[in-house]
Amino acid sequence: MTVSPQVIPASAAPAPGTATPPYDSSPAPLGRFDRLAPRLHRYGLGLLRAGLGGVFVWFGVLKVVGLSPAAALVVDVLPFRAGGWFVPSLGWAEVVLGLWLVSGRARALALPVLTGHLCGTFAVLVLTPSVAFAHSNPLLLTLVGEFVVKNVVLLAGVVVVTTATPTTVTPTTAAAASGARGPRARV
Repeated sequence: MTVSPQVIPASAAPAPGTATPPYDSSPAPLGRFDRLAPRLHRYGLGLLRAGLGGVFVWFGVLKVVGLSPAAALVVDVLPFRAGGWFVPSLGWAEVVLGLWLVSGRARALALPVLTGHLCGTFAVLVLTPSVAFAHSNPLLLTLVGEFVVKNVVLLAGVVVVTTATPTTVTPTTAAAASGARGPRARV
């Protein structure tokens, strides 16, 4: 009797004196998620771009019409005295940035502009830490602190949508993404 590190079920073991069956190299069948994921990925960047742009436009419009709950925070954090023009102007800038994001144009220029804007929101953490942190503890965020820190996610999304390379969908890649096999795969 020979001891082998490979465990072969009795039903799959070759009969004594016969050749070992060849290794089955065909890929395992794809699960539902594995078949769906490439299709979702194809639309994911567009959805992320639209979502980020929509958030910028929405927050900007609220500033323009004077209904932004963040307006007082913006004015309090500024190191200079801002007039009544500043928050609406910032709102218009956010509307333009949001529309720029949605358009997908001039991404190489959009990245530093959007990054600068989002990093500017972190000034709250440095200039008014008592507003952002409870009990002077940087691990205990206040509502304002959470509002500011979530911009890390927005910043990551901006990096993704502005640096993504466009992909070409061909019948071959579309068939592979849908899990179809064979030359007559529908696109």
